[in-house]
Amino acid sequence: MTDQALRETVIRLAQPVVHSLGLVVWGVEIARAGRTLVRLFVDVPTAPQADEHQAAPGGTAVLSAAGVSEGFAPSDHRPDESSDASAPAAPLSATIEQCEEISRHLALALEVEDSIPDAYVLEVSTPGLSRLFFSLEQMARYVGDVVEARLHTPVASTDPAAHGGPRRIWRGTLTAVEEEGFVLAPVAISPEGHVEDENHPPVFLPWSSVRRATRMYIFKQPQKPGKKPGNKPRGKDAPAGKGGQTAKKKAASGKKTGNSVADNDHTAS
Repeated sequence: MTDQALRETVIRLAQPVVHSLGLVVWGVEIARAGRTLVRLFVDVPTAPQADEHQAAPGGTAVLSAAGVSEGFAPSDHRPDESSDASAPAAPLSATIEQCEEISRHLALALEVEDSIPDAYVLEVSTPGLSRLFFSLEQMARYVGDVVEARLHTPVASTDPAAHGGPRRIWRGTLTAVEEEGFVLAPVAISPEGHVEDENHPPVFLPWSSVRRATRMYIFKQPQKPGKKPGNKPRGKDAPAGKGGQTAKKKAASGKKTGNSVADNDHTAS
């Protein structure tokens, strides 16, 4: 079975239980590296009046098994606060319990139909903070966010003022979504989580060239109290004694600071 046929089968089998829980299918990702990974993303329906971003916490149910056109609905937008205060707050994300229930039903349905003859792993997850896009329609609600696009082949800007050559990976602010692709204003992200303009003209990326497009959730690294960047003495001017010993121990430990781009999901096995 081809990846596209498997995606369609997973969506068809999952939709009844997903809809019964008041959720929608965001998309299906297939990864074949040794054992096949089938990852189904589910989300809450979008409120029509929503206009603000709020990242939803992620949840994943993982199930291992041996022999045993994507839907979409962005949900990480805060409902209109001007609505009736007495009404219950709309959920921002599917819960881990809902993901587990969908996983149980979907695993049974896949086993009955014998859709995947080889060993595979099934995951049911929310799209999370750094959501993967499966269509241009999904991207339209995220104009203004930072997006990373990984391409099948390198693409260069068509603007004569652009500098640099073609790139296989583009990161930038999503400025427009068009019929055949989308436009990014290239940015650079510092280790501290600062988004800086690259002074590069916007680039149009055809959807047909995109291998993977994700929304990037970026947070700023907190600065330690009393520490100011660019103030540390170096070389011969560095103080001797315990301060130097501490620095050596930290360097020897091999620890690295975390990325400024957040992971999108928590996982429950």
